[in-house]
Amino acid sequence: SGEGLIATAGAVDTHVHLLSPRIMEASLAAGVTTIVGQEFGPVWGVGVNSPWALRNAFAAFDAWPVNIAFLARGSSSGRGPLDEALVEGGASGFKVHEDMGAHARALDTALRVAEDHDVQVALHTDGLNECLSVEDTLAVLEGRTIHAYHIEGCGGGHVPNVMRMAGVANVIGSSTNPTLPFGRDAVAEHFGMIVSAHDLKPDLPGDAAMARDRIRAGTMGAEDVLHDLGVIPITSSDAQGMGRAGETVRRTFAMAGKMKAELGPLDGDPADGRHDNARVLRYIAKLTVNPAIAHGLAHEVGSIEVGKMADIVLWRPDHFGAKPQLVLKSGFPAYGVVGDPNATTDTCEPLVLGPQFGAHGAAPAELSVAFTSRAAAESGGDLMPTRRRRVGVRGTRGIGPAAMVFNNRTAEVRVAADTGQVTLDGEPVSSEAAESVTLNRLYFL
Repeated sequence: SGEGLIATAGAVDTHVHLLSPRIMEASLAAGVTTIVGQEFGPVWGVGVNSPWALRNAFAAFDAWPVNIAFLARGSSSGRGPLDEALVEGGASGFKVHEDMGAHARALDTALRVAEDHDVQVALHTDGLNECLSVEDTLAVLEGRTIHAYHIEGCGGGHVPNVMRMAGVANVIGSSTNPTLPFGRDAVAEHFGMIVSAHDLKPDLPGDAAMARDRIRAGTMGAEDVLHDLGVIPITSSDAQGMGRAGETVRRTFAMAGKMKAELGPLDGDPADGRHDNARVLRYIAKLTVNPAIAHGLAHEVGSIEVGKMADIVLWRPDHFGAKPQLVLKSGFPAYGVVGDPNATTDTCEPLVLGPQFGAHGAAPAELSVAFTSRAAAESGGDLMPTRRRRVGVRGTRGIGPAAMVFNNRTAEVRVAADTGQVTLDGEPVSSEAAESVTLNRLYFL
């Protein structure tokens, strides 16, 4: 009945490397109901390109009760492959990544095609600054909308100052969960993660130096504060590209707890701490409506409203943010707490998170949608082998932080090249590494 439970919209994860189908298990078990993905297995692609590959990827997802959108590889000097991926393959946008080329021609080409088709471009900027500096990247944008991945302390992009892109009027920034919240082991953990994810050779001095340059305690700490002030509007996983698919929701709210302890109540929350409604709304928006707006999905998902899909997550208050009680997909039970199947009642232990009836048979495809470009959704010659309803993305161009809910602050963020000190409108921004965080060992053995 939902009595005594908290209802939220299903989370929207806009940064997922789909290197394994089991990512779906971790995502659903954490309350994620919409995925904007790249890859279709253990192949490094940072974007799914050919129509053949996209069609097979869509077919595979009919087994899972999640909405799916694919980003095509956007690193191309010519627009032909990009148009093909959108129109014939059903991609919903582009990924421009430094590993495949985040140079001026590729970025401008992807943006030109995106403007023509009203799709989003997700950008992982040039970490080595070989082709573009952060100022160069902003100049190439020429005011055009971009979803800038890794506006954070360590995940990738322009070293050392990718955070400079936060708060820019045409840049929607997001950060990924490995550094959320900034904890005592984050600096040590990330060297091995970077080496593994980018196939570096740590015995080579150049590779080792490149990995260490990306690890910056100062920007890791500032990331938390910029989130709390509404300058970074989206959190995401970067699943298996250095992030954890099932931890975005809980790490986002652990960050909220850390920031409350450090900075006190947000404006709008009472000083006596009776409730944290303003902060809760700011942080839940990072997981739901803001990523949906950024990728043109908000007419279907991202909030609980009449006319939208009933993708709803029910939480016990004492497990909020950690483990959902039930995930409803289009109003139908799809994932949640299940007990011993041979027991006399459904509450008998052991209780585990697992698939419900909405995750079996033909139900997943009936309950979920395929987000595509409008050109693909409206095409009369649809070759996509999926039973899902096709939904064209829309409203992705000409937006920025001003369109983000409860996280719409624009500001001037700078990072000192010599010290790594981050400033916000000229004032230093920092946060200490936490020794302990909420929603952690108490909930997960």
